[in-house]
Amino acid sequence: MDNAVKVSVLCTAYNHEAYIRQTLETLTSQETSFPFEILINDDASTDGTAEIIREFEARFPALIRPFYQKENLFSRDIDIYQVVFYPNARGRYVAFCEGDDYWTDPTKLQRQADFLDAHPEYAACVHNTVLRFCGGGETERPLLRREGDGDIVTADILPGMSGAYHTSSLMAKREILADPPDFYEVACKYGFGDYPDALWLSLHGPIRYLDRCMSVYRINSNPEAWSSGVDRQYGKLRQFIRGKIEMLRAFRPHAPETLLPLVDRTILEREFELMYIEGRDREQRKPPYDRLLREMPLRYRVNNLIKSAFPGVQRLYRRLRGYQ
Repeated sequence: MDNAVKVSVLCTAYNHEAYIRQTLETLTSQETSFPFEILINDDASTDGTAEIIREFEARFPALIRPFYQKENLFSRDIDIYQVVFYPNARGRYVAFCEGDDYWTDPTKLQRQADFLDAHPEYAACVHNTVLRFCGGGETERPLLRREGDGDIVTADILPGMSGAYHTSSLMAKREILADPPDFYEVACKYGFGDYPDALWLSLHGPIRYLDRCMSVYRINSNPEAWSSGVDRQYGKLRQFIRGKIEMLRAFRPHAPETLLPLVDRTILEREFELMYIEGRDREQRKPPYDRLLREMPLRYRVNNLIKSAFPGVQRLYRRLRGYQ
């Protein structure tokens, strides 16, 4: 039966008591013509997440393969995917769903596996995702505005994941992701792996996009969620941008020559963004960043001029806001 497993679903969970039941219900409700397995790692949750996982483990013993950590791996900079999931996954393909996200279509795995089986030249298959903004009045919208099925290539991913796909929609060849490149290791030091994974996959073949919403990504679901931290914490956002820059520099030697101008442009844009975050407005006025400044809206350019002309006021403002 080990060899018969076609898809390994990988689910990370940490303090997801409010959401994990819905997540597991949608994962176990997949309708397939092939065997699949669900590997779920509880990263030493302090709430009732592990108990709910054990409940599903008892209900679906042949389907769910749980890993219960006694110490939190993420806080120790241990890569759960490379250390826990990939060495234990038995499927030809891997699919992803974090413990606060969920799937909305019971045919998701079947549709994606069918495509990859029929098109071995493709590295992965993705689809559209609904973004659900939690807290206050919940709102939602689709991540992508693409129309019709099509291919996602490296040039689509380089500017950022928001224009490519969300990880909850990804089904990929396990052998590719289980053998990560150096730029993946660089990104992991900064706490993210989806961006380098997408770039690495795109170097092994096109990624097929299915124009169908089949997953939900919860934003601001809890204080531990990545989406809750980057937008609200200055230090975390700054480190995230720095991580992107370092990762892209490490990615550059892997990129096809035809893509190097786009890689260099993307690095320049992230450096420009970091200058804004760190209050280095005068540097944005110098080459080669000045050409990016000229492309910005009038309001941005006027603000840059004022802050550059009165750096003392700008430093005082940033200090009062806790940005220094």
